Amino acid sequence: MKAREINCDILRIIALIFVISVHSLSCIGFYNQINEGPTMLFLNTCRCLFMSCVPIFIVLSGYLMSKKELNKKYLSKITRIITTYIICSIVCYILIPLVKNSDIRGLSIKECITSILSFKAAPYSWYVNMYFGLFLIIPFLNVLWNNLKKKQKQYLILILFIIGILPNSINIFNFDNLTWWLSPSSSRAYQQLIPNYWGGITYIIFYYFIGCYLKEYKLNISRRKNVFLLILSLGLFGLFNYYRNYNALFEWASYVDYSSIEVIVVTILLVNLILNIKLNLKNKRGIKAISKISYLTFGAYLLSAIFDNWFYPILITNTTTLLSRVPYLLLIIPAVFICSIAFSYLVELLITISKKIIMQLKTKINVKKVNV
Repeated sequence: MKAREINCDILRIIALIFVISVHSLSCIGFYNQINEGPTMLFLNTCRCLFMSCVPIFIVLSGYLMSKKELNKKYLSKITRIITTYIICSIVCYILIPLVKNSDIRGLSIKECITSILSFKAAPYSWYVNMYFGLFLIIPFLNVLWNNLKKKQKQYLILILFIIGILPNSINIFNFDNLTWWLSPSSSRAYQQLIPNYWGGITYIIFYYFIGCYLKEYKLNISRRKNVFLLILSLGLFGLFNYYRNYNALFEWASYVDYSSIEVIVVTILLVNLILNIKLNLKNKRGIKAISKISYLTFGAYLLSAIFDNWFYPILITNTTTLLSRVPYLLLIIPAVFICSIAFSYLVELLITISKKIIMQLKTKINVKKVNV
């Protein structure tokens, strides 16, 4: 049996914490606050780190699935994803109105089904919508990747970077007005310097191949240099975003999205750092607990919307400023994480019990057929 890579489990847990953390910024009013002062600079820097959340999940897919082939065994694994998604969506559809003190009498089965099919029942299910497609093309991406030599793989990643990533961080400046550089937030009109047609979802394939590459080669840098570059990157990117949006509301543009250079750099450095940490864990219970929590992150990702809609309105009601809310994140983020994992465990328990019941029914039916 293949040894479990506990570093990947830790990374998956970190990614979930970052998902909850980046959502917290929206929940406390970060995007509705004028971008000025040390608190906003700090939150800008934190956001640079938290935005690596989804990319980490995609990179891990490439790292762990680069050898997968298209067969029945592979396709059967999507059943768990679909089942978990449907149950979590139903739970969100029912509980979110309850925690928001809304009238649930207006909820209907038809609307629930429609919301599930359109990936709206669970507010954060856009990721599932994306991952379904990625899951189906992974075997074909692997055929391409595994038939290339190292240099060709590097060129492939470079080309994806040039056509799908670079435009998002280059076509963001205004050269028509020199005074714009003194106050970039004064105008959102930018000049296109390089072609940007291949933006869109190219970054998803890019991150997947980054995971494949790190699985085979990793980055040839020391741990100390890795940590230094990660801290330096976060500081510079946080400062740049603060400068770009100074004295205005934060603009969620391409240069701060998942497909931006800043998120890519932070993601690669963080993933490489964690993957290269040599863990000598001898506590079997501890390893089992980490593995279990890691397994539950998918459901917890979706279910965290329930607790975001529950906890943060209470915080907003009892505080008046963004500054006064920030310290409470040290309590709310762990609380959302724990509650989401707990609910995800209940969902997985329900799935396990349902599978056992179905298997028992099939056995009884087969026995009756034999007796007849």
